[in-house]
Amino acid sequence: MCSKKDQSPTNIHPNAALMNGFLKEKEHLSIYQQAVRYPSAANLNRLNSAFQRFYTEIQLTNYLTTTLSFYASNYSKHAARKRDRELIILDQPANEEHDSSKKDMLIARDDQQVYGWEQAIQDPALFSAIQELPDKQKQHLELCFVHQLTHTEIADKLDISQQAVSKSIQSALNKIRTALSKGALP
Repeated sequence: MCSKKDQSPTNIHPNAALMNGFLKEKEHLSIYQQAVRYPSAANLNRLNSAFQRFYTEIQLTNYLTTTLSFYASNYSKHAARKRDRELIILDQPANEEHDSSKKDMLIARDDQQVYGWEQAIQDPALFSAIQELPDKQKQHLELCFVHQLTHTEIADKLDISQQAVSKSIQSALNKIRTALSKGALP
């Protein structure tokens, strides 16, 4: 007989969330129910195959999230190190030969290339996949992973719904995942 202690949320199996996520999809639920009702080798193989595909997608999403977070953090550290390397008084002349100030040199001209956070990514496949994203999705990824804002904070900043931000970021990660998986094939 189960005690009330066993039914508390703290005693939930660690893989329960993973299984709940798997069973949320109707197709997976149908395969699972079929395997439980009729436990043949073919049904169990279908269930195992579906779960392996699902789990691989979860692992890839986790990898992409971790990788983007790492590169965003690395970019932030690199930018902070550059910024703190030399304190600049912007109104002083840049050097004795030129009359322009350091402030004038910082303003990008039309003939200068401005670098963004994407240039901090060293993996060419990941860089290429991110370059293919629409500007809005790149902006949402930047705010999430570089500036480490929550989806709610991004939504408030851009005056859109939190769900739209979540959907955009998830869509961007899916596009990156697809591009990277296509690049891994021979």
